[in-house]
Amino acid sequence: MSLKDQFLSWVLNRKQNEKNRNVRAVNLNKIKTAGILWKMEDQKVFNRLVNQFKQQGISVRSLCFSEQRGSVQGEAIFSPADFSLFGKIKNPEIQQFIDNQSDILIDISLSSGIEMQYIRGLSKAAFKVGWSNAEPNFFDMTIDVSSQKEPGYLAEQLLYYLGELNKQQVVKEIE
Repeated sequence: MSLKDQFLSWVLNRKQNEKNRNVRAVNLNKIKTAGILWKMEDQKVFNRLVNQFKQQGISVRSLCFSEQRGSVQGEAIFSPADFSLFGKIKNPEIQQFIDNQSDILIDISLSSGIEMQYIRGLSKAAFKVGWSNAEPNFFDMTIDVSSQKEPGYLAEQLLYYLGELNKQQVVKEIE
């Protein structure tokens, strides 16, 4: 682990300990706003997820990780260079994504990089979902992807379980 990664980890742990967050589990039918954290090589899965959310009237904000600064038309991109040695965020899109109080944060990146941990850990989303092997685990709900470690499978399973979450409560509200 590089000195920069160690310092970012220290800053993350310090900020995480100061943070007071109320977790609010949300059913897929109740989501109004979603934040999606993804990697550039997962663009097809990301596009499918966004299209499904938009069909349901869900407002989507996203942040894409790339090892090198690149561009994905219309999407916010970040790289390791967007974090200073002392943990200061250089890219305002990262801070905006973290501060966004969306109903849900969905991380399909399958990445344990310190930059992704930083964003997951400090996100102000009400409910955070991702995969079970993430360390440290900042998710409120996780999916075990050890049998099929790919973003498409993760997204499919997340959508299924978010649809099932609190289903009895949703049925009671309809009756």
